Amino acid sequence: MTKSNKIMKINARLDSRGFSLLEILIALVIAGVLVSVAALSFGDDRKSELETNAKRFYALVKQAQDETLLRGIDIGIRVEEQKYWFYLFDPENEKWLPIEDDEFFTEKEIPETLEVKLLVDGSTLFSEDEDDVDIFEKDVNIFEEEDEKPIEPPQIFILSSGEMNDFKFAIGWVDDDPQYYLVTGTMLGEVQLSDAMSGNLREEVKEDDFLNL
Repeated sequence: MTKSNKIMKINARLDSRGFSLLEILIALVIAGVLVSVAALSFGDDRKSELETNAKRFYALVKQAQDETLLRGIDIGIRVEEQKYWFYLFDPENEKWLPIEDDEFFTEKEIPETLEVKLLVDGSTLFSEDEDDVDIFEKDVNIFEEEDEKPIEPPQIFILSSGEMNDFKFAIGWVDDDPQYYLVTGTMLGEVQLSDAMSGNLREEVKEDDFLNL
């Protein structure tokens, strides 16, 4: 047998022997590192997404306050599960109208990975004088066609007087390592954004905390 044939047989045996235990362990370590890096990256992206959405809502409320004071208008906000939008009160027709085609106050989507909770207590701003226009009442039009869907009223009211109703807007996630941000507003027009907090917003954000606003 020639020397070249011996080398070929040796190489063939080496190729057919499979992976050693050491090679398998090294491969597992590398795979573990890659998974850890991917998990850290996902976690950072998730926190960044939460922070961005919390700060956006806070900034828009502050911007709405500036608009109401500068222009003498009243703005409302309605929050649903995965979106929120803005209203302008039309004093001539005594009704709230959704704001459209505006640079700031367009409808905002909330990512499906996040959850929101809204608590409001606007009773202190309701008008008790029957002769006054109650801008907080839901629009009722007896001449509306039956198939015309009524406009849902705002839940947060930002008035040209500088007042607003007390509210708490929490946004976060409730699964692994739950976290959330909290935006609060008071009747005196004070709006605050909390730092990121650990905990389940469904349980942590309570109605009985309104006295502490």
